[in-house]
Amino acid sequence: MQPPAAPQRSFTGRSRRRKTLPSVKVWNRTAGVLITMGGVGIIAAVLLVCFFLVAVVVPLFQAPAIETLRTVNLTPKVEGARNIALNEYTTMGWTLGDDGVIRIFRLDTGSEIHQMHPFGDRRPTAAALAIRDGIVAFGFADGSVQHGTVDFSTRFLEPETVPETVRGLEAGTALPFESGMLERTPENQYRLQTLLLDLKEPVVLEDGVPIRLIDVSMKSSGPVLAAITQSRTFHIDEVSTRKNILTGKVTLELSGGRMKLDDPAGEPEPSWLVITGLGDNAFIAWESGRVIRLDTRNPEQSFVVEEIDLVPEPEHRLSALTTLIGKTSLVSGDSAGRVRVWFRIKPEGGAGTADGAKTVLAHELPGGAAEVTALKASARTRILAAGYGDGRARLFHVTSNRLLGEVAFPGTPGGGSLQLLALSPKDDALAAIAGPASTLWTLGIPHPESSPAAIFLPVWYEGYDRPQHVWQSSSGTDDFEPKYGLLPLIFGTIKATFYSMLFGVPLALLAAVYASELMSINLRGRVKTTIEMMASLPSVVLGFLAAIIVAPFVETVVPQVLCVFATVPFSVLLGGYLWQLLPPQSLRRWDRLRWAGIAVAAALGVALAFAVGPLVENLLFAGDIKAWLSGRSGSGTGGWLFLLLPSTSLLAAVLLTRHINPILWRRYAGWSATRVAAAELAKYLVAAAAVLAASLGVSYLLAHGPFGLWSLDPRGGFLDTYVQRNSLIVGFIMGFAIIPIIFTISEDALSAVPDHLRSASLAAGATPWQTAVRIVIPTAASGLFSAVMIGFGRAVGETMIVLMAAGNTPLMDWNIFNGFRTLSANIAVELPEAVKDSTHFRMLFLAALALFVMTFLVNTVAETVRQRFRRKAFEL
Repeated sequence: MQPPAAPQRSFTGRSRRRKTLPSVKVWNRTAGVLITMGGVGIIAAVLLVCFFLVAVVVPLFQAPAIETLRTVNLTPKVEGARNIALNEYTTMGWTLGDDGVIRIFRLDTGSEIHQMHPFGDRRPTAAALAIRDGIVAFGFADGSVQHGTVDFSTRFLEPETVPETVRGLEAGTALPFESGMLERTPENQYRLQTLLLDLKEPVVLEDGVPIRLIDVSMKSSGPVLAAITQSRTFHIDEVSTRKNILTGKVTLELSGGRMKLDDPAGEPEPSWLVITGLGDNAFIAWESGRVIRLDTRNPEQSFVVEEIDLVPEPEHRLSALTTLIGKTSLVSGDSAGRVRVWFRIKPEGGAGTADGAKTVLAHELPGGAAEVTALKASARTRILAAGYGDGRARLFHVTSNRLLGEVAFPGTPGGGSLQLLALSPKDDALAAIAGPASTLWTLGIPHPESSPAAIFLPVWYEGYDRPQHVWQSSSGTDDFEPKYGLLPLIFGTIKATFYSMLFGVPLALLAAVYASELMSINLRGRVKTTIEMMASLPSVVLGFLAAIIVAPFVETVVPQVLCVFATVPFSVLLGGYLWQLLPPQSLRRWDRLRWAGIAVAAALGVALAFAVGPLVENLLFAGDIKAWLSGRSGSGTGGWLFLLLPSTSLLAAVLLTRHINPILWRRYAGWSATRVAAAELAKYLVAAAAVLAASLGVSYLLAHGPFGLWSLDPRGGFLDTYVQRNSLIVGFIMGFAIIPIIFTISEDALSAVPDHLRSASLAAGATPWQTAVRIVIPTAASGLFSAVMIGFGRAVGETMIVLMAAGNTPLMDWNIFNGFRTLSANIAVELPEAVKDSTHFRMLFLAALALFVMTFLVNTVAETVRQRFRRKAFEL
């Protein structure tokens, strides 16, 4: 039999005699389980948010899918076809032949459904089809032109109106019906699509002279027709209608002009004519690659403003020319297999043309191995289809300079060339004609605009003079080019956080040090409670105050506000030195009123700023600081002074503390307290004057240089054009949003430092300030850093203050007087309006994921730094 086990003893050598009650054990275990579940739940919730964001964003970067649906024989329906178009549901299409006949055919079998003879016996000598809106124009040998619209019309038929033979259609199938295609949808509706052609009365441009080239665009005021006749005459006319109120007859009227083209010896006839979407420019191109651009803003006086060479190599020729949606960008294809995109820009230094614009090569898309034979632009996005002489077709997204996919026409590898291409209205199908056959491909390209390069690298957008980072997700026109550069939003978030922390962190930390180390206990409790109540202020209220009250007020007193940053610290420090002049008995008696003295000194500093502000504006900013910021007047001396004053003051403080003060304190030996205080006051005033003089001298040298050798201007960086809702306002107001958090946590961290450390420091002869700086703050550094990081998180995620006070403009500059847009504000503004699962919708979630990753990385680094602070504190 084993002896009973000896009772376990603790490190004190005593054994535990009391037993824990079962109920206490149950509560302990329950509390442990609940705490564990809460911790795991929080981690799981954060991970689920991250996984959700990733799941929404991943489709943005999925590879496009292109599959061959069917190949059908359309002969002889498309012989000599000028154009091919598809309907929205990819069940039917139409072609226009050289004979002027419009043939409607099924896409599943290629069989003809219906023919339309809109021109009778006449044959068009030229034809043009606008990318969107279904606007068409035709030219004829008698010099007349005719325009109109052609588009697919959709009707839903009642089941009782559908013949019995058709009611048995399976869902998703279609058959010819009434010159169109009738389809039974998955919702059991009968959808009939037919082609509608509405042509206006023909009008004569040049009687008896054939029309060789024609193009049409739609302005808000009506169609604009451009044509070139056999006599090499360029015509441009705006079409208007006039209705007779008596007879109701509508007549067309042309208002415009004509211009005779040059006829150099040996030059062939032009091959292409393109008029821009606004009708303000026209391009005439030859197979040699020569293009002339005409200014047609005044149709009656068109003139040549620029000549461009799209194919500079003499051994190659221009083989295809079209425009992207909006008809601003030209797309050229040549015999070398290159596809290039050109558009007009207005360089800052001028273009040397009459209208100040210049046509530049903006995008060169990945080239093919054979001649470009066909080009087709999407009617809804910046997708471009290119057909080649070897029977291949390529899909590009122009904005991102991205090859989406490549397909080969069945049965023609390296053989017959593609003659015509068509993209469906939804960009979910591509049709191509090569010889006697047509092939239809299904396209799965839901987000062609998104790629890492388009999101994070500069992109050359239409009309911009260089590649830039831009976020502009929507516009008022359908031909808008979406711009999804995230860097302006990330930069705006960093800018807002920087200026907010620059204003809020010093105030919060200094206030926490003062409250913890120098303020009386009773007053500390009241002050801390009041500051903590500031955290309950809704950010929308702060943003409203910033936008409606603070921003308009600051705009009227900009010089005074800038002077506040210099006069308030000067006045508070001056008040401290004057306070020391009081007799020791008075200092002890009035010590409780120290905080009131600080408040009075700060108020006097504000009053001093408003007194000297106008004088400073006149002396340093040529009497108008807003005009000075815009670069219209004055030199850079004033700007450099305000930028250098903080760093010069800090340098002077270090110099005084480390080098001058030890010398002075040795001389102060044996002096009375009043005499020492007077000497310190004199030292402060001399140092302040020296700092001002040094800053002003260095500023003048930077702005003018010795003997005028150089001129450096601070405008264009941290200082630039003044906007009412700007970073200064956001930093000031958002600083008040983060001060309560940083102050509370910092004060708690400082108060947690053991009192025996303070007592030991004071007993060794250190002053309360020396104790705070050299003992308390290093010990509490880990907690102080945590407070700053929590304030950083609040600043990064702030939405309403930034949205209402920063102008919500996605800009990339450090100008403190300009606005910006942050990730969170952008999500708050645009997410309610975004269409679910669209590129815009998923881009906003990508912005949220970027904000999540930014915060995670910063917190990871912050935790590493905090642990180092903790180890240092233990070493101390």
